[in-house]
Amino acid sequence: MESDRLINFPTPASDRGAALLTSLENKLQLVRDRVQGVVEGYQAGLFLWGEGGTSKSFTVETTLRQLGTPYKLTNSRVTGKGLFLLLRDFPDAVHVIEDAETLFADKNAFGVLRSALWGQAGPDGQQERVVCWQTAKDRDEFVFTGGIILVANVRLDDIPQARAVKTRIPCLHYQLTNPEVAALMRVIAHKGHRWGPYHLSPEKCLEVAEVIIDRSTRLTKNLDLRLLVNTFSDRLQYENGSSRTHWLDLLESRMKERVTAPVSGCGLRASKNALEVEVAGRIRDLPTPERLAVWTAETGKSRAEMYRALAKVSGPSQLSQVSQPSQRPELRPDDETENCPMAG
Repeated sequence: MESDRLINFPTPASDRGAALLTSLENKLQLVRDRVQGVVEGYQAGLFLWGEGGTSKSFTVETTLRQLGTPYKLTNSRVTGKGLFLLLRDFPDAVHVIEDAETLFADKNAFGVLRSALWGQAGPDGQQERVVCWQTAKDRDEFVFTGGIILVANVRLDDIPQARAVKTRIPCLHYQLTNPEVAALMRVIAHKGHRWGPYHLSPEKCLEVAEVIIDRSTRLTKNLDLRLLVNTFSDRLQYENGSSRTHWLDLLESRMKERVTAPVSGCGLRASKNALEVEVAGRIRDLPTPERLAVWTAETGKSRAEMYRALAKVSGPSQLSQVSQPSQRPELRPDDETENCPMAG
């Protein structure tokens, strides 16, 4: 599994970035170790829960593949009786059950889980986990020797049946901080993105990641790895000519969950804003004459507009010692209304 560990990716330039990846790697390694414990029979199962889009299922399934362990994936819907039949038909497999809220809504499921995850120990210390389904007319039973890994977005309810399951297996709350998810986004972006015959370069993927991180911060939204991958696809669609809407505006509509009008010129202004902020970030520490020269050469914008962009990356208070022009900046046609069908 060594090749999948984050610590093998290029070390971030900043100490903070390295510390975030180390913290994230430690959390992921704990999950990997718990999965390996189920595979090798040290534990009968694992309950892993946390926010969606933070790599829970990816980490579990990647670990199983790296260990060379065949597993049975079940998702969407499973009932108590369905779980019994599933375990009976594959009694020695590792079962991964994810996003199956109906399982916990069926009280019969807890009985099956309790029996499948615990039994009386024999002379060799191994537990014999007998699972029975008894009705008035029939009895069905089997010995379960496999493992069960449950992946969910919410914790188990605090009810006696659920508490009985929690005493049998490790229950982990997988919780990443937004800075840790941001660090993971940058690691993923460094690999680039491939979809069929199309490829998005690492540089473009990193630009997508930084825009998502910035906008999520402004909208006070939790970061989501699925949003990153979906926006990679949106950008490919735009660059392949299959979308007249700019990929930045496609992202905006995803994040706001509604049809939004493009910022200007079908995304052109949004693209220019991103470029201006990126240039401002590079020149903010340069001497004033050199800073203005680079700004003008790369953006063609005025000195006043440079100060507005610098304020976005530095904050207005940090620019107070710099003399700013007092006159109103002239409006440039491409700044406001040109090519914007909604203008006026």
